[in-house]
Amino acid sequence: MSYSETLEQALIVVRQQAVLMQRCLQQRKLMDALKHASMMLTELRKPDLTPKQYYELYIMVFDSLSLLSSYLTDNHPKFHHLADLYELVQYAGNVVPRLYLMITVGTSYLKCADSPREEILKDMIEMCRGVQNPMRGLFLRYYLSQRTKQLLPGNAIGFNANFVITNFIEMNKLWVRLQHQGPLREREQRTKERKELQILIGSQLVRLSQIVDDNLVIYRDNILPVILEQVVQCRDVVSQEYLLDIVCQVFPDEFHLSTLDLLLESTLHMNPDVSINKNVLTLIDRLNGYIDRKEQEQEAMQVDSDLFEVFWNYLRTLNEERPDLSLQQFVPLIESIMALSLRWYPDNLSNLNALYGFTAQKCRDYGRAIPQSAEYLFVNLLILQNFQHVNRSAALFYNIISQCESFRELLSLQNVVLQKNIIDTILDTLLSTSISAKNEDSFVIDSKANLENLLSVMEPLIRFRVTSTTRRPSHDALGLSDDLTEDEEGNSSWVLDPSQEKLAKFCHLALRLLPREPKQYRNVENQVEYLLLLKNWYYKGGKNIKYTYPAIISNFWKLIRKSHLLKTRQKLNKKTESDYSNMIKQLFKYASRCINDLFNVCGSSVIDTVYKLNIQSASLADQLSAGEIAYDFFSQAFTVFEESLSDLKTQFQALVYMIQSLQKTRSLYQENYYDSLIVRCTLHGSRLLRKQDQCRAVYLCSHLWWATEIAVIGEEEGTTTDFYREGKRVLECLQRSLRVADSTMDNIQSCQLMIEILNRCLYYFIHGDEHDTHVSVKYINGLIELIKTNLKSLKLEEQVPDQQQSAAARLQDLHIDDQDTIELPSRKKFVMGLDGTYIEIPRTNGTPASVSNKLNSVYINEMIHIPLEHFDMTCEYIVNQREIDDRFKVIVV
Repeated sequence: MSYSETLEQALIVVRQQAVLMQRCLQQRKLMDALKHASMMLTELRKPDLTPKQYYELYIMVFDSLSLLSSYLTDNHPKFHHLADLYELVQYAGNVVPRLYLMITVGTSYLKCADSPREEILKDMIEMCRGVQNPMRGLFLRYYLSQRTKQLLPGNAIGFNANFVITNFIEMNKLWVRLQHQGPLREREQRTKERKELQILIGSQLVRLSQIVDDNLVIYRDNILPVILEQVVQCRDVVSQEYLLDIVCQVFPDEFHLSTLDLLLESTLHMNPDVSINKNVLTLIDRLNGYIDRKEQEQEAMQVDSDLFEVFWNYLRTLNEERPDLSLQQFVPLIESIMALSLRWYPDNLSNLNALYGFTAQKCRDYGRAIPQSAEYLFVNLLILQNFQHVNRSAALFYNIISQCESFRELLSLQNVVLQKNIIDTILDTLLSTSISAKNEDSFVIDSKANLENLLSVMEPLIRFRVTSTTRRPSHDALGLSDDLTEDEEGNSSWVLDPSQEKLAKFCHLALRLLPREPKQYRNVENQVEYLLLLKNWYYKGGKNIKYTYPAIISNFWKLIRKSHLLKTRQKLNKKTESDYSNMIKQLFKYASRCINDLFNVCGSSVIDTVYKLNIQSASLADQLSAGEIAYDFFSQAFTVFEESLSDLKTQFQALVYMIQSLQKTRSLYQENYYDSLIVRCTLHGSRLLRKQDQCRAVYLCSHLWWATEIAVIGEEEGTTTDFYREGKRVLECLQRSLRVADSTMDNIQSCQLMIEILNRCLYYFIHGDEHDTHVSVKYINGLIELIKTNLKSLKLEEQVPDQQQSAAARLQDLHIDDQDTIELPSRKKFVMGLDGTYIEIPRTNGTPASVSNKLNSVYINEMIHIPLEHFDMTCEYIVNQREIDDRFKVIVV
């Protein structure tokens, strides 16, 4: 009998013969039925089928033979005896039909109580050796396994296990042999086909695990050694990887815990091309899953040995016996062992230190720069990225950094960009911590040494800078900011680098994570020591301190305020009080030193910051009644203003900021500190280049001679009598600013400045008597008349725009009467800013306003309306005030 040429023909033949076989069985013509079954089984001899095609054919045959088996069992021994049939079918012509029929009859006979089970099983498994074609032999033995699944002897675990193991060994040999058939060019195709067939071999180990059940002794002594011997001896990569993975998957976790040494030792004898880390990772995942299940079930675990010690010894042995393994093969293995250690022994970080040290040594032995393709492995290892069973908390990273010296060593072996990426991730985790005693993720920086460890890890980030000439890798891969800009001369722009922002945040966080001492003074001392340590480390960043030093300085301010509060709100002895006073002075010196460092290192790019930090420090000193310290900081601010501030707009804004701060001071009145500073400030205002800036600066300086109440410190108008007020100097400032305004060539600016001065006069008129402020009704009325005169002159400059005239002329020439045909440009709306800029108010919401420093002659009419409208508003205010204050009735508007 021959087989069909195509799969379709074979399927048709199988269906036809199956129908004929069933018809013969219904007519109790058993011999004819066996003949049709034999013809059907002949199709399984077809040699050129793929695994999927052969499986499709096999399933159809299996279903048909199931009907035959049921018939044989039901009619034994009434119409035939299965022992006779078992002998009879072995005379079939071809070996494949003969063995399928023999297994079908033999397994039917096994269902009978009087059958010699063990003899039949032995005979069938021996007879299966007659088919050595890999594909046919695999499916034949798979058929034997399926038919005997429920028919093995009940109380013979040893026999049953031996039966399945024997079948497994022969199937594995056939499976491996399949790789070596056909031409070499089809090797990849055969490997693919083998992987499609691997479930047939795996099913034998699944069946074996069901037979063994929970009998650890049989598994350890009789089964696992045989399986591992077969796995090692086959020397086939696909087989070894799959079978070891199946062993880890199908047998219980308790078995693996008891036979861990055997499993790991077997991997040392594998084919060099086998991916060892894949199998070890599978095993470790099972062990981690085991501890999860035990914790959920609240059951005690019984482990006789230290799992980490077992894996650690294995790792060292592997390193000695397999020096050919690359970093890409070793690091995932180390990562999986680290995951096991963190899951089983979370408090024993010495295990992690050993693993990090081992990895660092492997990197040094590598002798070259780590290839870019392997960088992600070290990222995963250092930030614990793929550790599913581990809580990647801030406390864990803190403990690893502080206790694992090898972690810092391994990090230092990576390239700078990779270190930055890793440190960024760690900083994100540290900064996300919630400071609470009940929060398990929080931690305490319990020593300066541990803070040094943290900062040593962050050092690459502290020093990291990207210039415009630096080659920039992929932003997605490295997490770099687009905002880092620095020219070749090192002048950085003021665009915040997110990494430096994190370092600044860490400065605030670190001081809140310090251990608490019983004595408050000792707490402050500790914070100062830690803050100075942070300062010294951040100084290594060079020009990066412009991002981090403001955080250092603000923390010095916090400690100054804290020391002052502790000094004033507690009953202290003289020594402690003196200690607090000295501490405050020293903290101001530290802040001053930081500001000077910022200026000396970063230069002109931080002038504005240095200026404001000096003024803020001065304001703080004034609030603590430290007049000498406040005067010193104000003097430094003036020095910065005089020597380094050159931009016109910046100069004016800086003076405004100085005036605001000086006006609120209270401790500088002694020894003429205040007089000296405000005269100096007014002098600088009068020397500004632009007249409009001079005018505004001088009239703002008038407030320096007229202090107003600060409610938060208990001052109240009418009650507090020691305000610093000199009305004569107020009037002098207003008169000086008026002269500057009158001499301004731009009529619009001149009128606007005069109206602003009028508003200042009205302020002093409201907040003081004429005798005190020297701002009289006569002076105000004279100023109003002057403004009216200038506004009349300004009004004369208003004219019809040329473009409107020409547009009207064109309409007239064309004899067009409909004025809607052409829309003339609508009138724009302008206002003037406090710094003299012209601001065009947008016509629609959401449109940004345009700002200009120069007068636009095209819109001269709109510009003229700016002082006119401002003056109308001021006059309306004066009229409204008459209902409240009778003094306004004598002001003529």
